[in-house]
Parts: sequence; structure tokens; C-alpha cells
Amino acid sequence: MSERAGAESNAILLMGYGSPNGADDLPEYLAEVLHGRPPSSEMVAEYVRRYRLIGGSPQNRVLASLRSKLERRVEQDRPGTRVFLGVKHGHPALRDVIPEAARAGVRHLTAVPLSPYASTWISEPYQAGVAEGIRAAASPVEVDVRLGWHLDPSWIAYWVRAIRGELARLGSPDAPVLLSAHSLPQRMRDRGDPYPEILQATSAAIAQAAGLPRWSFTFQSAGNTTEAWLGPDITDLLLEWKARGATAPLIASFGFVFDHLEVLYDLDVVVREFADANGIEYHRVPMPNDADEVVEALAHRVAPETPRRGPGA
Repeated sequence: MSERAGAESNAILLMGYGSPNGADDLPEYLAEVLHGRPPSSEMVAEYVRRYRLIGGSPQNRVLASLRSKLERRVEQDRPGTRVFLGVKHGHPALRDVIPEAARAGVRHLTAVPLSPYASTWISEPYQAGVAEGIRAAASPVEVDVRLGWHLDPSWIAYWVRAIRGELARLGSPDAPVLLSAHSLPQRMRDRGDPYPEILQATSAAIAQAAGLPRWSFTFQSAGNTTEAWLGPDITDLLLEWKARGATAPLIASFGFVFDHLEVLYDLDVVVREFADANGIEYHRVPMPNDADEVVEALAHRVAPETPRRGPGA
């Protein structure tokens, strides 16, 4: 088999969460997130309000850029390798993209989610979408889902660079850093989901590599439900640091790869309002989005034989 033929039968699948393109897409999008249950008019109105406040989610634009950049990066070592993009919710859906790849002659997809964290809470919906796509394909296609790139050196390197840069910009090298990630229902932890330990390991690696003198791991974006969610919540930690005399901590939302509602609304609107009301300065590290370090981490995860390159290579 020629190198070109091998590349055409093997491809990469980049998997994202997905986002509505605008307010008109929200009812259909929310229904899909709710597993087919139509959202209430109140829920739709609330999410329309949130998306308008943040000016719309840039998620789909970032995903498209990451797909293009990853394809160019992999092309350097595996010429002719295509990168497909599929999302859990919205378009292009995993259930449609996998059959599309099969029609294009792909027989093996190496898939990686755009979350570094191999939590069952995160990974199971991706696995379900992949299984649905395989069933819908007209010809056989194997999908190798590769999880867990949270300790990839390039991923850690982004946060080290971004945190140090923001501390320098603020002129506060010793300011405490709150390393935050999306909370999880306590019931998932009770079932043995390794998510909290994975996050603890990642935050410790970031703090050590960045040489942070003062830092805390915290959760954010807990659901508005009656059940218990994992803590400590970021608002509690802000108050704790204020009580210790730190009124201008820096937030690094390392639990996410790119800007979306949980960052632009949950943090930049809700947490900022909380901070302002409690005499705390709000500062946040820019998200990676389609940074070179993210592309490099993804390239290494989908093709371990691919030589690692520095972020600027």
C-alpha cells in the first residue's frame, strides 16, 4: 500500500462538545442536550439572554480553526492525513461525520476529544456519539478513541506561559492563582469517576511547573440543581483568599480548552459580579483556544509516533 493510500484509509477525528450558532438554534440545541426533552420557554429565554450577554459563543469558530491547524501539523509527518471534526451536540454531529468519513474511504479513525480529562462524565457521551456514528456508516470503520492528555507537556506549557504572562502584566508575581474546572455532581464521584483526582494532578503539575507560591484548586459552574456538586466553589475560595488579605487573585480556568459559556458567562459575568460585590478584583488568564500548545498536545495524542515540537515550531 502506498503512503498516500494508507493516509486516505486512516484519518483523525477531532471531537468537541458543540455550540449553537445563534439564538435561533437554541431550542433545538437545548433539546439535544436534554436528550430529546423540549426545553421550557423560560430555559430558552435564559440561555438567549446569556448568549447575548457574551456576544455569542466562539466555540464553533475555535473548533474549525483547531481542525485546520491540527491537519496542517499532522501533514508534516503523515502526508495526506485528513482531520474530521464532529461534535456531541449541534453540527457537524458525530453521528453524521463518521459515516461521511467512511464514504470517503476511511477505514480507521483515531479520535481525540477536546477535553484533556478522561472522566467518565466527559467521555461517555463521546463514546455514545461514536457508537451511533459507526452504526450509521454504510461501510465498516474502526474508531480508536484516545482519552487523557491532561499531563501532556504542551498542555501544561500553555498554562505556565499564560499564567506567568498575566501575573507579569498585572505586576503581581506573588498573587494567588485559582486553578478552576467545571464541577461534577457528587453522585458521579460516588460512582468512582476519577475526574477530581485527574484535576488535582493537573493543577499540581501546572502550579509546580509555573513555580506558583500561592495557589488553590477550585470548581466552578456547578449546576443549578437540588443535588450536591463537588466543591470548593470558586466563590468560596475568593472569599477565603480575601480573608487572608489577597483581594486580587488570578483565575486560570484550566478545566476548559477554549472560551465558551462556562468561561465567558459563568466566570466573566457571574463570578465577576460576585467579586465586584465583595471588594475583590477580577482577573482571568486568557483561554488556550487554538494556541500552538493545544495543537501540539493533540498531535501527540492522536499520533504518539509524531515527534514533539515546540509551540513556535
